[in-house]
Amino acid sequence: MQTILRATFKKGEAMRYTGHLDILRTFVRGLRRADFPLKYSEGFNPHAVMTFALPLGVGTTSECEIVDIGFTQEVSLIDFVKALNAKMPPNTIEIVKAEYTDKKLAEIEKAKYEIVIENKIPVDYDNLENILTKSPIVVEKKSKRGLKEVDLKEHLFEHKITKIDDKKFILTVVISAGNKFNVKPQLLITGIEAITENIKPLYVLPCRKEFYFEKAL
Repeated sequence: MQTILRATFKKGEAMRYTGHLDILRTFVRGLRRADFPLKYSEGFNPHAVMTFALPLGVGTTSECEIVDIGFTQEVSLIDFVKALNAKMPPNTIEIVKAEYTDKKLAEIEKAKYEIVIENKIPVDYDNLENILTKSPIVVEKKSKRGLKEVDLKEHLFEHKITKIDDKKFILTVVISAGNKFNVKPQLLITGIEAITENIKPLYVLPCRKEFYFEKAL
């Protein structure tokens, strides 16, 4: 019998440039070290039964990641959170909460990101606001049929600019996410760069803050 434990976790700064497969391996190592009763797939190359809601791209941290983990029997949720966090390296993965479920995760529709940007030159904030409000942001995006042009403004639902100083700011956005259409925050910044000389980032540091799920009909 399989029991599904759904965990919400943070991906910390130490794993910002770590790919999804390495995150998966880190999880499996931690779960084994904590001696949890993992469920494994059948066949010649069995692997731990785990499903991530929306694998995070390299260069992005998160406070809202979700993973479903297959167990052969239930364990205490409090013990799970405490024991697994103790087995993870500092500032890598932190379990925030856990629950048992027999329901499939709802379809992800949007995600909120906070993007810290340090610019090479002073930012014209009025110009940036105008771009985010009025201008098309056209980029080339990979699809199953190859590259195609997409206006990211059609997939930008909310935005807020928080000024830190003349060159540094936080851009908070809600953008399309999930299997139907997924926009990486780095692509949005690339699109903005292409239409203005105002934005020339020294670095772009996105953090995923929240998922928005498709509402049931």
